[in-house]
Parts: sequence; C-alpha cells; structure tokens
Amino acid sequence: MKKILLTFTILLTIVCKAQSPIKSLYDDVFESNSGAYYKDIYNDLNRFVGTWIYTDGTTSLTIMLQKKEMKYNNILGNNFYEDLLVGEYQYIENGIEKINTLPNLQNLSFDVYDHNIIGNIISKPISGVENMCYNCGPNEMKVLTYFSDPERDILGYEPQMIFHHYTENGVEKLRLNFRGGGMLAAGNELTSYNIPFGVYILVKQ
Repeated sequence: MKKILLTFTILLTIVCKAQSPIKSLYDDVFESNSGAYYKDIYNDLNRFVGTWIYTDGTTSLTIMLQKKEMKYNNILGNNFYEDLLVGEYQYIENGIEKINTLPNLQNLSFDVYDHNIIGNIISKPISGVENMCYNCGPNEMKVLTYFSDPERDILGYEPQMIFHHYTENGVEKLRLNFRGGGMLAAGNELTSYNIPFGVYILVKQ
C-alpha cells in the first residue's frame, strides 16, 4: 500500500510540474499567469540562506533564512507556485532575550506562509537605473521580505526586512534595513516590535 501511495504521489508531482509553465522569479515576478511556477532560476535566493548574526556588546540579532521551492499560493483567485525565502529570528537586548522564533524552523508541521520572515522580491543593479538596487555593487543584490512578530500585531503597520547581500574582505554579510510600512492606525497600544527598527550588519556564520 505504501508503494502504491508513493508511486501516486510521484506521478501527481510530475503531472503538476508538467502543467505549470516555469517563469523566472526575477524576470517575470510582476506577470500574472495562473498555474505558473515562479522559479528562482538564477539561484539568487541561495545567497541569503544560512545563519546570520549581528552583535553589539550584549545585544545580538540572529536570523536564520531558508529557501523553500515550488510552494503553492493563491492571491485573489490567481493560483501559482513560487520559490520563497523564509526565516525566523532571535533578539537579545542587553543580555536579555526579548524574542526567539528560531524553533519554528525545526517544526515540520509549520506552514511555510506562517513564517515570521517571508518574501522573494529580488533587486539587482541595472546599468543606467540608479534606484533599481540602491547602493548595490555590481555583484550585489537585495531581497525584500515581510516581517511579523507573533507577540505584537500592530494595526496599520506592514513591516519589511530588506536584506542587502555583499562580501567584505572575503566575509559574507547582510545589511538589514528593518523598517515600517503602511501607516500606523490610531488607537494602537503598541508602536514598536520586539526588534527595534533600524539598520543591522549581520555576518554569515
């Protein structure tokens, strides 16, 4: 019975892939093609995968990022598959742990779209287009992800983490710009997350 189920699963996967036109996650990201698979064909997201740490005395931010492939999504009736960068984090301030969501990455039953860092919008420098990847060198790139704090849901905010990958003296680093998006709604008791907004330089471990 297990062999039959395994065979059926493999066949179903092959059929699904065959029926899904493969589009480039980078080149075709703004196209709307129901049933398409937006694949990271250049392996851009691979640069961001790993464990990254920022430290300043007894304050630290640890971010772990993973790449998830061919995940099903449905936005306003548009069904498609996509490659994603997902992640979790730990923030320690003055030696005190403020939040730690890293165990979510070890939970195999955790839904991919429930991760607290998720995104796949890639920016690369393009000759003659100054703001396409602002402050990027020729071999650098950025990825925009969306952030959530399971302990603090602030109405109106749409917080973003923009990761800028670069290499300095042979060391891989991420320049993280953690910022608020949207507009803070009136009446919110909370106006900040466990991780403060700002710029962090994280080093790959």
